[in-house]
Formats: sequence, structure tokens, C-alpha cells
Amino acid sequence: MKMWDGRFSKGTDALMEAFNNSLPVDRTLIKEDIAGSVAWANALAKAGVLTVEERDKIVGGLKSILDDYNNDRISFLPSDEDIHMAVERLLIERIGAAGEKLHTGRSRNDQVITDTRLYTLGALDGVAECLLELQKAVVNRAKSDLRVIVPGYTHLQQAQPVLLSHYWMSLFSILEREKSRVVHAKKSADILPLGSGAVAGSGFCVDRDAIAAELGFSSVSTNSMDMVASRDFVIEALSVFASVGVHLSRYAEDLIIWSSREFGFVELDDAWSTGSSMMPQKKNPDSLELIRGKSGRLIGNHVRAATTLKGLGLTYYKDLQEDKEPLFDSVLTVGMILKVFANVIATLKVREDRVKQGLDPFLLATDMADYLVRKGMPFRQAHKVVGRLVGYCAESNTALTDVSINKLREFSEMFGDDVTDLYSWERAVNGRAVKGGTSLESVEAQIAGAEGVLEQR
Repeated sequence: MKMWDGRFSKGTDALMEAFNNSLPVDRTLIKEDIAGSVAWANALAKAGVLTVEERDKIVGGLKSILDDYNNDRISFLPSDEDIHMAVERLLIERIGAAGEKLHTGRSRNDQVITDTRLYTLGALDGVAECLLELQKAVVNRAKSDLRVIVPGYTHLQQAQPVLLSHYWMSLFSILEREKSRVVHAKKSADILPLGSGAVAGSGFCVDRDAIAAELGFSSVSTNSMDMVASRDFVIEALSVFASVGVHLSRYAEDLIIWSSREFGFVELDDAWSTGSSMMPQKKNPDSLELIRGKSGRLIGNHVRAATTLKGLGLTYYKDLQEDKEPLFDSVLTVGMILKVFANVIATLKVREDRVKQGLDPFLLATDMADYLVRKGMPFRQAHKVVGRLVGYCAESNTALTDVSINKLREFSEMFGDDVTDLYSWERAVNGRAVKGGTSLESVEAQIAGAEGVLEQR
């Protein structure tokens, strides 16, 4: 027997029962569902729909259901098509007629969106905490690798020397922007739907402001049709999670390459690596590869939810049942990759000897062009001069720093004996002293600023 079957002359087909059932997914919302039902019972009592005794029986019954669920003492039935119907059935079985009054003035439409908004707010808080922990790991890594100089890459070609700490702090900056996206996503979710009813609003004058205060919402929805249909906050949260996944995937890609034998710049800790079932020498960066792979999952969940919404008018359609599975999956996935990446960053080993071997003198080409500019040559001319010089070095298999002064002067008379002052990785790095640059002074300022941000939490 269904709680809505008064209109029907026969039961639903067994296949339809299975097709319609969302309990295996939305049972995740039981805590939020019961919190919303407790607040609704309090509102109905305040409006005179329930007596105080009925309200107390309902609240006590709901809390006992949650306690039993948390202790694995709840048995669901095939007829429980979703968590809302399951909780209501269990409540009526426990307290009788008072339980049948709980759904007065409420629809599953505003009930489920309330539950989902509560869940999303909590999930976003959890992701924000994981972002913060990763930022701490990044700052600690930057401090430990403060003076290590590595090749900076564009197009996967060596470009200019940079401090490794500067590279790590680039991730801190990205994570700070991700935190701001979390804040905005929370603002979108932080609206009370309960009281919107099925489409037109509740037929009972409940105090929605009081409900919002009890459940922790900052505001009350202003339009019942909008609120029942709203899933934009789900899409926004999924967008945040996808963005986190994309960015971590990019850093994972760098570290995967850097951990290869051909580079050998870093080595992952054994705890965050795996081996081969066939090749005994292998140490695979599977933690990073899974982070890279799961970014596609996060992107897919975002697209899946947006695709579900794009053809729906207002207000509720059963299609919206499909919003929760991608949301729950992304929350679990993004939390895991953030935690794994924080551990990878904290425990990996930087092989400074291999990094030094990998520094190609051509990394100083831009500094050489800047040298000529400081001597009075326009930059475009300096670029061509050094470009021809690099071409000569490549053809003659000569390191840029091994070219004699006399040979340099064949390319430009502006080259003087002081050009050799450029041949220092530290000088090249510290020459980028602009705010936000890779000089030691600049990176130390970045780290100090980051620590200030972290101390504000």
C-alpha cells in the first residue's frame, strides 16, 4: 500500500516499482530528512495544526528512527520508494495517528529540496576543510623546498628557471580561488524551501522564518515555484567540484611526468604508490593517476546534472530524482582526491641532484636578451640576436654558457665581459623580483601571505 494510492485502482507493476525506487541513493539524506521533519512538526504545532503532545510524539519518534538507523536497526521495505516515504512509514508504525499528521501542508517536492540543500551545505563545508588542509600541505612543502631551483616549462619545453617553492605556491593561489567558489556555492544553497509545498506554497500559515532559523538557513525562499524546481545550487556545487578536479589533475600530470625515470625530479612515497603484478621493478604513481582520472568523473557528474535540467519546465518533474546520485558521488570523490593529494604532496621526495642535472643553460636565454635591452638594444632586436645565438649553440652542440666572449660579440658588440654574471641560476631567479615573481624575496612574501590567510581560519 502506498501513501498516495487513493487515486489508483490497481498497484504499480513490479518493474515500475524498481524503476521508480530511489531509496538506495537518497537514504543518504536520512539525517537531513529527519531534521527537516522535526522543524516542520515544530512549525505545525506553532500554527495550531498539532497539539504539543502530538508534536512531542512526532519529534521523539523521528529521533528514535535516526538513532536506530545509525545503529543499523532499520529494515526498509520494497514499498519504501524513497527515504521520505520510508521515514513516514516508520514513524506511523511507531507512534500511530499523530504520525499521519506530519505531512500536513508539506509536499515531497519541498521536502526533498530542503534535504538536498541541507546536505549540500554540509558537503561544501567538508570540501572547504579539505581545501584548507591541502593548502597547509602546500605551504609546508614550499617552505621545505624554498631554495630549490627547477626548470619552468611552457609547452612542456624548458622555459625559464623558477623556484620550486614558487611552483607549489601557484597551487595555493588556485586553491584560494576554489575556496571562494565554495563560499558562493554555499550562498546559492543557503535558502529555505520548506513551506513551498508542491508548487503554490503551503496551505497552512507556518512560520517559515522560524523554520529557517531552526535548520540554520540564512534566508527564506521568495517564490514557491522557483524553489521547488531549483537545482541550480546542485549544478554550482558540482561545478566547484569539477573545477577542483581539473586543477588537481593538472598538477598530478606534472608530478607524474616528474616522477618518471626520464625526469626523476621527484619520487612518491611508497605509501602513495603501487607496483606491477608482472614487472617487479615498477613503482607506479597511481595515486596521482587516479586523481587525474577521477577529474573526468567530476566533470561528467556536472554535465549529467546540467543535462537533466536543461529540458525541464517548472516545477517538479521526476527527472529531478536524478540530481542526487551525481551530487553524492562528487562529494565523496572530491573529498578523497583532496585528502590523497595532500598526503602525496607532504610525503614526496624532491631529488635535487636530478633537478640540477636537468637545468639546461638555454633557460638563461631570456636573461641574455634582457641583458642586451639594458645595454640599449630594443627587445625585438635582442630577441633575434639571442635566437640566432641559440641556433648556433644547437648546431655546434655548445652550451650557451660555454660560448666565448669573442664569439658572443660576433652576434652583438654589446656583449661585454660582464655577461658571465648572468650564468647563475640564483641570479636568474632573483632577477624576477617583481611582485608575484619567482625571486626568493617574492616567494617568501607569498608564503607569508599564505600563512596569514591560514591563520585567519
